[in-house]
Amino acid sequence: MRVVVWVAWAVIAGMWTLGAWVMAELAQWSVQVMSSAEAGRAAQAVMQAPLPPWLGVWIDPAWLELLRSQLQWLIEAGQAVLPAVGAVASWIVPLVWVGWGLGMLTLLALAVGAHWLIGRLGRSNLSGSTPS
Repeated sequence: MRVVVWVAWAVIAGMWTLGAWVMAELAQWSVQVMSSAEAGRAAQAVMQAPLPPWLGVWIDPAWLELLRSQLQWLIEAGQAVLPAVGAVASWIVPLVWVGWGLGMLTLLALAVGAHWLIGRLGRSNLSGSTPS
């Protein structure tokens, strides 16, 4: 049973790491797009920026175009604060990895707790059982 706990932990930790990596890559890409565009041309830069090639494999291109148009509207609405966004956005990638680390510590604590609990319950069942 303990093996199942650690296999489940490894699978969940792998998915957690993949999710953090995707978020970090998207954040880094968005920072590059924002830093390469002037405040007045930010919306055009978003529409013309090449998407990461690996993104097209996982997400429908039609949905990506809808996302781009929504992002263009958001940038046009917030052009007054766009220069400050580029400076703040550089903190997103480290924050993603800090969140990943906290999540991994939580997952590890849960796995260690389950490992300990399985061992404890296994011993109590063996010592408390009487043959009939």
